[in-house]
Amino acid sequence: MAKNKKQSTEIVTTETFKEVARNDWNSEIEVCSFIGMLIKMTGAKNVLEIGVFEGETAREMILSLPAGGVYTGIDINDYRLEDVKQKMDGHSFVLSQSVAYLNSLKNAEFDFVFVDGDHSWENVLTEFKAIEKVIKKGATIVYHDTIHLDGPRKLVEYATHYKYNAVTLNTPEGRGLSIIHK
Repeated sequence: MAKNKKQSTEIVTTETFKEVARNDWNSEIEVCSFIGMLIKMTGAKNVLEIGVFEGETAREMILSLPAGGVYTGIDINDYRLEDVKQKMDGHSFVLSQSVAYLNSLKNAEFDFVFVDGDHSWENVLTEFKAIEKVIKKGATIVYHDTIHLDGPRKLVEYATHYKYNAVTLNTPEGRGLSIIHK
């Protein structure tokens, strides 16, 4: 008799991410819908997501893109659900640390970025500086968890200090969502 062996996958953790994947631990469904609406309203065609996790937001972002739009998702682990992987056909998933990947890009210009990755202040600040190098003028950057976590909350304060416009909205679970634009 053949024994079923569970395939082991190394899980990469960060200071603020030590959870094991479990379904329904994603951005609130309302956040996913709102991100999709923002993509449609801004006319974004080249979108980036940092922190894909199981892919609930990725699915909504891809479905909201106009014809010819491109989605790129970055995560340090691959927890994507199977239906999300199918929706990502023709789009990119990058298994990498976000700052390293962003710094490796040449001639990239994203017009919409959604960030829900490592929430430590050191990473959020370094990541923001890398994002600034790969966005088009007038791009929209959206951060999740800007009410209840220090790193993203400090980033919004930092961005407004450097003349970015920002609005923070509450979310159903009190996590917060901030839209940043220059």
